[in-house]
Amino acid sequence: MIGYEFKTYIANGREYFLYREKEIRDIPFTKKDFPFPESLLALVYLDIWSLELLIKKIDHVLRELYQTKEERCAQEVLTLLEELSHAHIYFEFLFLDWKWRVEKARHNGYRDVVDLMPHKQITHIPSNIDTMQKQILALFAKALDIDGYKKPISQKMVEYYTAQGGDTLHTFQFRPQPMNFEVVDSKTFAEVLYPDSIYDLIDYALRECIKREVKLRICKNCGRYFYFTGRTSAEYCSRVIDDKGRTCKDVGAAKIWTKNKSDDKVFSAYRKEYKKRFAWIKADRISDKEFHDWSKKAREKKAECDNGGLSLEEFVAWLGQS
Repeated sequence: MIGYEFKTYIANGREYFLYREKEIRDIPFTKKDFPFPESLLALVYLDIWSLELLIKKIDHVLRELYQTKEERCAQEVLTLLEELSHAHIYFEFLFLDWKWRVEKARHNGYRDVVDLMPHKQITHIPSNIDTMQKQILALFAKALDIDGYKKPISQKMVEYYTAQGGDTLHTFQFRPQPMNFEVVDSKTFAEVLYPDSIYDLIDYALRECIKREVKLRICKNCGRYFYFTGRTSAEYCSRVIDDKGRTCKDVGAAKIWTKNKSDDKVFSAYRKEYKKRFAWIKADRISDKEFHDWSKKAREKKAECDNGGLSLEEFVAWLGQS
């Protein structure tokens, strides 16, 4: 019977996910890696409710499988779960786990399919993930936000959980972890998680953020948390935000440049005259060559003014007379 292995560990600032199916002879692991803690942040901001329709389809086919015991239904469940696995690396584990369940149920003629493949484990995914997203964001704000109040993280965690008074609905509940300590490659010895559920993967990533005191800040453009890999003065993240491939950092740089220039009286005077003369081209008041010649001379005068060789008043007067 086909089994599977799924494990994850963190080394040298990256998180690694290794998984494979196992038959009589082992096959190589599929290996994926990301900067730590990218998988957790991606999960926190995953639009989980956009997957609700897909999850309802899985539930519908599961219920049909309970009634008919048809192989067609089992295969359709796996096809839909594989589609779900593309939404996030943690769902790769779910797909492998349920592929093993289908195989085991098939081996038994689907007699115990309801016990092996409980549909509520699937249908509760959106609400469970949604709850954990809120819990994790609250913990980020209390303990890991670099712009929060300055206390040791351990003290922040104590205060956070104490203030909640044992409220298990609004605080993330850490659980014992299925861990090993082992050689993972020729140069690395690390703690390795062998998850029993998606919850284990989330729990592991979050506790590692706390243990490693990961520094987080809310991006001034997209409003989402991002982590620091270098200087802590950064205010914008590197998430791609449009179909042009621009990131929040790109947009942020443009905003800063615009703001700085809006406070620059020399630039403002130059830009005002530039726009006016550019409009003259369309009105056939000047030729392209005349505009080009003026623009070149205006840039030279602006540079002279920026360097102190010409006063602002003299520069503005030149613009008006040029």
